Amino acid sequence: MSQTTTYDIEQLLQEWRINGFTVFEDFIPLETIDRIREAWIPIRDRDIQRQGEHPSRGRFRYNVRVPFERPFVNPEIFEHPALVEFLERALGPDYVWSHFDSNIPLPGTDYQKWHRDDGGALFPGVVTPVYAVGVKFPLVDTSEQNGSFEVIPCTQYVAHSDLPTDLDTVFGKGANRRGRYYPIRLNLKKGSLWVQDGRAFHRGTPNRSDHARDELCMAFCRPWLFSRWQHESTKAHFPRDLWESLSEHARQVLRWQRVKD
Repeated sequence: MSQTTTYDIEQLLQEWRINGFTVFEDFIPLETIDRIREAWIPIRDRDIQRQGEHPSRGRFRYNVRVPFERPFVNPEIFEHPALVEFLERALGPDYVWSHFDSNIPLPGTDYQKWHRDDGGALFPGVVTPVYAVGVKFPLVDTSEQNGSFEVIPCTQYVAHSDLPTDLDTVFGKGANRRGRYYPIRLNLKKGSLWVQDGRAFHRGTPNRSDHARDELCMAFCRPWLFSRWQHESTKAHFPRDLWESLSEHARQVLRWQRVKD
């Protein structure tokens, strides 16, 4: 990654606050992405085999936890000065990296239902400032052929209790859209990174290609957000040598992770 690349953080923050997402173009060098993907494929494939053909997100659509280890935990990505500035201004200077996930639609998957992440609201009917974001980067070019994300801008400000639980009845199921809503397809180049307010309505789309559309998601949040899974159900998993190689700031961001003895 080129540390000399200039990003207009104010512009990116404005886009994110209004639309619910923004994109850092050409953020990660392609050789870094390829190295991550090479290490990722066997981890992904083992867990896909374990989950079977019908995981919780729908047929052939998988979520696999990303291990907190090299090359996935890469300070050149999560400690890039532009991303650090963005997250400090979005979540506050004491933000924390909570978990590391992935989105993997395999060939043959269909539309997801329209949804929000994490239930969408801490207090039903009340719109709060953002408390968690997904920082995501695809491992391949994403397109309408291989199932890129579809997001409806500005919907992060809709109070959750104002709409039916089944959002497909509002926006339409699959390709059958209803009403005058204007989703945006996030067709991203490999090497791009995007930040999402998970409260914005979004969905995965069909993968009609011959390859998986892998995307890794670093989840960051405000430090007061409690996760029972994070605090009660995890074991020591973070490699000691990796921890000791990190900067003081990186350790602060990763302070919820449990370091091996």
